[in-house]
Amino acid sequence: MAETEFPVLLATNVLGLLPAPALTRATALLMRRFGRTYPRLFRALAGHEPCTIGIEPTDLAHRFVLRFGGTPVSLVPTLTLEQPLNACVRGRLATLVGLLEGRLDSDALFFSREIVITGEMEAIVSLRNALDRETVNVFQAATALFGPVGHPVRRVALMLERRLAAAHQRLTMRHEALHAARREEHSIATYCARQEAELQALRTRIAKIEAQTRRRNPIGAVT
Repeated sequence: MAETEFPVLLATNVLGLLPAPALTRATALLMRRFGRTYPRLFRALAGHEPCTIGIEPTDLAHRFVLRFGGTPVSLVPTLTLEQPLNACVRGRLATLVGLLEGRLDSDALFFSREIVITGEMEAIVSLRNALDRETVNVFQAATALFGPVGHPVRRVALMLERRLAAAHQRLTMRHEALHAARREEHSIATYCARQEAELQALRTRIAKIEAQTRRRNPIGAVT
């Protein structure tokens, strides 16, 4: 795993545990860091018409509201997206970060339904065009908030990410093995039930034949 690659599993777990006030504070600090690191991007967004975009990671409980144009760029976490929005982007956290960093093709993701976009497409296209002119790295910007210990923090985070990925893989394999065993048990149970039904039908048929035979040849009848 590259040192600047975004640790999705770790981020998902950490963001899921953060209370709303802490997440709001962390997001504000990150946006200020982004403003210092990518000033050209923020100037391009500030020159846009006022726009509000909802960002909905499907694997997080939190939602985010991105505002730009006419006012300083802001990203605010929220539990719902009920406020008026120009557009909304919905997808997994890893996918959304990949789009932000320009590592993924937004058109391909849109047509494969890995992201869902609603509202004004012009707002999304303007945001994408601004991002296309920059090389953004979320993980590097986030760990830079730790100052001189940013590099050790990255190393620890990547180590935790690898361990989480290994644990996730083990759980996935166990889950698949359990379902395979259940499918096999279900298959055996189905086969036994079918054999029992066929045996019962055979018993019924034999009983009918015996009854017919007795009617045709009653006991004591002269032959």
